[in-house]
Amino acid sequence: MTRSRKLAVVPEEPPRERAPDLREAVRAAVDEMTWLTPADAAMKALALRQAEEIEKAIDRADQLDELRRDLAGDESAYKRLKALEAMCDVTKTVGWLGPQLQGVLRDLGGAPGARKALKADKPVGGRLAQLRADANPSG
Repeated sequence: MTRSRKLAVVPEEPPRERAPDLREAVRAAVDEMTWLTPADAAMKALALRQAEEIEKAIDRADQLDELRRDLAGDESAYKRLKALEAMCDVTKTVGWLGPQLQGVLRDLGGAPGARKALKADKPVGGRLAQLRADANPSG
């Protein structure tokens, strides 16, 4: 005796609220770093580029969702879909670039500890640097 089961339709997830654009947040943060000099231009550009790549990954994931809906059942689009899907792992992109972006911003003085180290009366290295300089006066 074969039993048939009725499958319920899986409801579509409600649209999720999108987080603020990281590109804008990073640009605003580095624009407020008044201590940056032209020598910091490359690090600033790197921070902006990493934020851009994170946002692109999110945009591609949105495109993938739209493509899945538009091409449901179209086997000829399967290869296109798989190629895009491989580029859309937002979690992987953020997991990889997020800590790198944090490090770049920290190096620019964008974190409290890094800003404290930038203070003129307390140079980076502090007491340890002074001990090393005292131990090796010739440089």
